[in-house]
Amino acid sequence: MGLVVQKYGGTSVGSLDHIRNVAAHVARTVAAGHRVLVTISAMGEQTDELLTMATKLNARPPRRELDMLLTAGERISAALLAIALDERHVPSVSLTGSQCGILTDETHGNARITRILGDRVRESLTRGLVVIVAGFQGVSPRTKEVTTLGRGGTDLSAIALAASLGAERCQLYKDVQGVYTADPRVVKTARVKTRLSWAAMNALAWGGASVLHPRGAHLAAKFGIPFEIRSSLALEHPGTIIHGSDDVESATVEALAHKTAMTLIESRIGSPKAPTLIAQAIGWLWQHGESSLLNNQATDGQGGFTLTQVIKSSLVVDYESMLADAAADLGAHTETVRRTQGLATISIIGQGFQQSPETVLKVCELLTSTPPLVVDLRNTAITLVVEERALTAALNGLHEGLLG
Repeated sequence: MGLVVQKYGGTSVGSLDHIRNVAAHVARTVAAGHRVLVTISAMGEQTDELLTMATKLNARPPRRELDMLLTAGERISAALLAIALDERHVPSVSLTGSQCGILTDETHGNARITRILGDRVRESLTRGLVVIVAGFQGVSPRTKEVTTLGRGGTDLSAIALAASLGAERCQLYKDVQGVYTADPRVVKTARVKTRLSWAAMNALAWGGASVLHPRGAHLAAKFGIPFEIRSSLALEHPGTIIHGSDDVESATVEALAHKTAMTLIESRIGSPKAPTLIAQAIGWLWQHGESSLLNNQATDGQGGFTLTQVIKSSLVVDYESMLADAAADLGAHTETVRRTQGLATISIIGQGFQQSPETVLKVCELLTSTPPLVVDLRNTAITLVVEERALTAALNGLHEGLLG
């Protein structure tokens, strides 16, 4: 019997009726002769509700305590699904990330998986149990503290467990039909892709497509794990298969992703030691669940450097304070020479852009009426920084011109 890993998101388990539907689907998978491991998210908006409660008590809650709080939601869902399966006479066991042996580094809020032991999972599967894992969480072996993998981290739990256990299939059930060519809430003509490469899915996720945890596709590619993104509202719908690579030489555009409420910050650091600051800035953003799509550092010709990044507007004040403190440790000072708010980023995802000036020209022509502030070109992505008020028109124009 092959092992099937199934991940169910918050919408999939948002009510007791939804949990019953998931239990029925898991039972059908077991009846088809498969061993099944489920990773599960918190019910509905429970994670956001817990976070709201925390911030009402303390505007800056300790990150360690947030991890203790937020991981409760997944444990509740896992236990409820096990109870629902028991009612169907399907033997199962619910486990926390710690009980599964999902080991991480010590970064609260955005920990990276370092190793999966999985002994208890394997033993339970051998006994014929459905194993239900509370997603989004692990444990640091050094500190023995509970950690979380970042928002959407149940995707990462599923793919990591599939890789570690040699799963035959990995299915991620969400509240969408699959991966769209653009956000269908903004671009009404967006359509579901039947197939995407690991590289394209990875770039889409980092570009702002919330359909997958950004580190999930990278991990799947690293270990050669094909996976599917499917609808939790139509459990038998095929969705999108993510597998393989794009190896054609001609340029192709696969999809668009975007982020809103962004700020472009250009800081000047008056120190020749400033190159170390870009690593500190990237590390600080990582700890806060953010990764800038633009990281540009250049000498200013006066013994210092400028650092340009595009980050979430909600992080700007704390980011500037961190940068000032880090520069002071080097005996230098910082000043913000440009801070442009009210921005959005658009990522055009595909392959071969650096060898296709005609594709870049077409992008520029499509944005004549809404010119971008910044254009960053890589072979697998063209990143644009635009005014947020122009986002809808820009996205729709690019989708029609490149994917229509």
